[in-house]
Amino acid sequence: MISQHLGKALTEEKRARWVALLGQSANDAGLPADAEFRAAFSAYLEWGSRLALENSQPGAQPPPKMPMPRWWWVCDATPGSRASALGPLEPEAAAPIAAPAQGEAPSFERHVKGLFRERDRQSMKFAFDLWAYDDVKKNAAEILTRVRDGSMPCDGAWAPERVALFARWVESGLTP
Repeated sequence: MISQHLGKALTEEKRARWVALLGQSANDAGLPADAEFRAAFSAYLEWGSRLALENSQPGAQPPPKMPMPRWWWVCDATPGSRASALGPLEPEAAAPIAAPAQGEAPSFERHVKGLFRERDRQSMKFAFDLWAYDDVKKNAAEILTRVRDGSMPCDGAWAPERVALFARWVESGLTP
């Protein structure tokens, strides 16, 4: 593909117009309009067109046998990884809170892991696994800050009893 651009002396204006036309063609062809697909599609077009612009300039000497990059999902935002504002509301959590008994210290496996939904886990997997004790223990202080201020999970603050249970787990020593 690189050889197709050599010596063409493309301009930024031509590159940008080509990207815009491909975006319109995607609309006309009925390609998915969801944010995840369009982010990945646009990123790929922008990346490839900028390489074409560079390789088309007089004197350009692209490295031989460059591999063709593969499609990827921007920020791991795969289809279905976010709740749609147009879809049905999800329940607060899959299961009710498993509160520790009187005098019992909360544990990760019995009480804390269940606070995190599959959607929460998927949205954070780029950084760590919310269902893995070691990952949650390592990030417990930041998670607690975020659930207290309502910025985690990203689709709405936890109910106060969930925040209190997580705080109690952190403050009681992070029992596995």
